[in-house]
Amino acid sequence: MRLTSCVLACLLILAIVDSFAPFPVSGQANPTYSFSFSGTSDVSCSYFGVEFNATQGEQISVKVSETSIPTSLDLYVVNPSSIGQVWFCDIGPVWLYSNSGAVETANWITPSTGEYVVLLVNNNFRSVSGTLSIMAVNATVTTTSIGYGMARQPPPCLGIHCIGS
Repeated sequence: MRLTSCVLACLLILAIVDSFAPFPVSGQANPTYSFSFSGTSDVSCSYFGVEFNATQGEQISVKVSETSIPTSLDLYVVNPSSIGQVWFCDIGPVWLYSNSGAVETANWITPSTGEYVVLLVNNNFRSVSGTLSIMAVNATVTTTSIGYGMARQPPPCLGIHCIGS
């Protein structure tokens, strides 16, 4: 009886100690960022940006998952300098990659080594929230959220040529 109690106690101690042992990790978790947009207005739209570093020729995969009713979001990969320029909601900034519409996953190959920004633009009247993740195939990328910003809606067409268009 005493031997059985000792064996059970030893097994219990081993089980507890084993539970603290680290599990083997088989790769890096994808950096994931949550976003939440209000709907667009007559004068502006919202965008969310994440900056990342990559080397030439890396395949970058961007995944967008919406937690609300699916909304057509525009996704752009741009140089960081493009964000500071004036751009309109319906065209986006000067981009290296663009996917307009209900995008789930985007794949892109970097043209050169450097910094890039993924922009997610909500040019819709519906609010939307979800997550954005960035991953490099067979590499590690360093990402930083640059947060939210506002872009302008194009000016309304007031000329006679606008009637009926």
